Amino acid sequence: MAREFRFGDWRKNLNSFRLDANAPGVVATIYFKKPQTISQWLDANDRTVVATLTGVFVSQDPETTTWDQQWPDHIRSGPLGSVVNIYLPTSSAATLAECHDLLAAHSIALETLQSELELEVVVQPYSLFATHRDSPGLAVFDMDSTLIQQEVIDELARAIGRYDEVAAITEAAMRGEAPYTDFEASLRARVALLKGVPISIWEDMKRDVITLTPGARELVKVLRARGWKTAVLSGGFTPLATWVAAELGLDYAFANHLVEDPESKTLKGELVEGKLIVHAQKKLDLLRQLAGDNDIPIERTIAVGDGSNDLLMLGAAGLGVAFNAKSKVQKAAPTKLNGDSLLDIAYLIGCTRRDIDAALAGP
Repeated sequence: MAREFRFGDWRKNLNSFRLDANAPGVVATIYFKKPQTISQWLDANDRTVVATLTGVFVSQDPETTTWDQQWPDHIRSGPLGSVVNIYLPTSSAATLAECHDLLAAHSIALETLQSELELEVVVQPYSLFATHRDSPGLAVFDMDSTLIQQEVIDELARAIGRYDEVAAITEAAMRGEAPYTDFEASLRARVALLKGVPISIWEDMKRDVITLTPGARELVKVLRARGWKTAVLSGGFTPLATWVAAELGLDYAFANHLVEDPESKTLKGELVEGKLIVHAQKKLDLLRQLAGDNDIPIERTIAVGDGSNDLLMLGAAGLGVAFNAKSKVQKAAPTKLNGDSLLDIAYLIGCTRRDIDAALAGP
């Protein structure tokens, strides 16, 4: 059962987020989707938002609950709209899992609030926010539908007229139907359908098909400027994963290896034996391995993905973010963010607009 949080005085700590890193409390990052000035939005809606968040994270006992309409000084413009960070002091520290459970228990009220006011709200413990703000860490990303806007195996199948066959296996695997009850089985079955694809397809896809997700390049630049290590952990294939890593300047790339026939210069429809298969457990293992190799505590890691294959790493990272994810993944992931730009994630690790602008202006 989630613990009860008792609200302190809303007027406390409004002038600075520079509290002790272990200070109890939560930070709500609010993304505005409707074009408007901050002052217009605050005048109309700040009381509603604060009241709703207070109802989720603090006791409603009138003898212990006080708040007013003052707003923190931490209001800043975001990349595609505006962003506000709100600090809510609580009597005891929350974990990210407890934040998730409390938000889930109030999902109807929160979804109504976000829909009516055209907002996206992400809540995390203040201690986690402060950790990522103050110390560099490790950020790992899924590739398909996360760093790029396509599903690579679908595009490969589409190029040779086998999309429907591949999609049928994917859908059966999502339903848990035999023989596709695990990722490896479904991957091998789909890869078999790619036999005969010319290996020149990779260059064709880079040139004509694959598009980076808006904000991906900028987010990685911000992370690197702040000293973070970065990686792509993909259930897709190495020719594109290594290319994406080079395009974005990532430190590491891991993906599945396909067998190529050097004589016909086509794919053989097989995975290279002995090479790692990047399923959900392997993504988790790689997250831990990379953190260990770089002497980074697991709480100083973030993971971003959109599919069920990402849930283990999302759950293990200090901050796991389901970005524009499937509905089931959004419900299961520690946090979720739906938006147009991956750069929005920078605000979840304590970046200000000034920090972002400075990083993007650099070499």
